[in-house]
Amino acid sequence: MPQISVNQFAKFIKASPSAQRTILRNSKFPFLKDGTKRPQIVRYSEARAAIRNYHEGGNDVSALVGAIEALTKKLALPGKDQARIRDNIRAVETYMKHFSKSPFKVLPTPRPKYEHAGVEVSTTPDLYVDEAGERKLIKLDFNQQKPDPGIIDIVLKVTHEAGSSAGLPVKPKNVIYLDVSRQIQYTGATLNKKLKKDIDAACETIADLWSGIKQK
Repeated sequence: MPQISVNQFAKFIKASPSAQRTILRNSKFPFLKDGTKRPQIVRYSEARAAIRNYHEGGNDVSALVGAIEALTKKLALPGKDQARIRDNIRAVETYMKHFSKSPFKVLPTPRPKYEHAGVEVSTTPDLYVDEAGERKLIKLDFNQQKPDPGIIDIVLKVTHEAGSSAGLPVKPKNVIYLDVSRQIQYTGATLNKKLKKDIDAACETIADLWSGIKQK
């Protein structure tokens, strides 16, 4: 079964035909021919971990402060990617300044999938939380570059559809894409039915292309 993450799926829909094939190749062959895993840079892994620890620890801001201190110490170590570490510090500082008062109770992370035409799109959230009795699926975006609104809409729609199929009690308004850098919150509340048709059509295209994608 073709499998792809929701972020790569959204990029696939917006990409040119040649870029689409590259996206599918990277998803189909996560390992290189020599058996090593294809290099992947998870740029904001420390920031995501710090935010999860903060909410899991009862929203104690010292968890965020401690994460910033630990990252700052890393800057002095030789061989570290200082630009990436600074980006993580910026991400945690921005979240602490603008979103740390959100009274989230972190729930066990679900791994819902959207399936159509034999294609499986994984939509694991960065946070699955309870806020004042309402369940919320949250995707975090820390990039300094402004995200594409079309990609956001696809991520939100696929995530909600997958959550609904998995029986998660989450309303469209509570599927959230959080653009941390610009302090903007997007939700799936206003997405239309036509978008689902486009998503299903993309799944069908992936199903048609998948067998012909070869490893370089």
